[in-house]
Amino acid sequence: MLSLLCGVVFSLSKKTERSEVHEIAVPVENPVLRGVAVVVAISYMYGIYVVMCAGAGTLLEQLTGSYILRLVCSAAFCAVITAVAIHGMGGAIRVFSKIMPVLVVLSLVVVAAGLLTFARDGLQFQSAATKNPVVNQWLLAAVTYVSYNFLSGIGTLAPLGTMARSPRDIREGVLLGGGILLVVSFGIHLAMAALPVSTEAELPMLYLAGALSPLQEVVYAVVIFLGMFGASMSVFVPVPQYLFRFPRFQRHPVLVPVALSAAAFFLSQAGFSDLIGTIYPLYGFVGFLYIAGILAHAWMTRQRKKTGGDHGTNQ
Repeated sequence: MLSLLCGVVFSLSKKTERSEVHEIAVPVENPVLRGVAVVVAISYMYGIYVVMCAGAGTLLEQLTGSYILRLVCSAAFCAVITAVAIHGMGGAIRVFSKIMPVLVVLSLVVVAAGLLTFARDGLQFQSAATKNPVVNQWLLAAVTYVSYNFLSGIGTLAPLGTMARSPRDIREGVLLGGGILLVVSFGIHLAMAALPVSTEAELPMLYLAGALSPLQEVVYAVVIFLGMFGASMSVFVPVPQYLFRFPRFQRHPVLVPVALSAAAFFLSQAGFSDLIGTIYPLYGFVGFLYIAGILAHAWMTRQRKKTGGDHGTNQ
């Protein structure tokens, strides 16, 4: 589902030559709806960035037990993300291309080690020890997961669609990305089934890695950190880019992302895990509206093309 939706956004932004969230998600020329759409999406992206800043610090504190290192890690994390954001979408793509292969390989290494070590007695698939207070049914949880991840990525997906060289590039990218995600997520579920007690931990795969060896725990901590870094890039880079549409902010291409990151650092001290289980699913429900709008926009664009209408702009 996530792969198909990404393909729709890539194709839609390529056909319409539109790269803004509100232009893709709202298929009609309605300033109020588009204003609400962009505010909700941008606020959610920034909120994820705050949560990831908190998560980066929490991760190091969990490994070392040092609150000081937590603060240092969060600050350094924000500084690097800010440097990427200053270079815009091109800088984010270059960093993505280096991070993602490492992230996939390290994830599969820990998965393989976990299966080889703990799967000798078979696999036991069981419900997680703790239930999400917002979505506690597996199908709703799966669809909501797609929705809030999709919502957080629209700001990056739409500009990438306009950069695609051809429809073939879009198809290959969607298939490759979806295939990699499927393999990694399936492997993670198998690894947790090999060690069911891991589902009682806040970070199940980190628990599994720690059960293997201290080295494996560090390796998977790096995987989680890179995942947080990648997520932060995808959601934070579009935020200052949107603000730069206004002349007041456009005059400060460095100060704006620096100020946003400084604020994110202070907000991130509020906590990490509770936000993941509540705010993300709630925004996931909101994301269903964006999905409906994008699918309607894609259908309208297709119909205009069939009738020979103006399919290069939004009607």
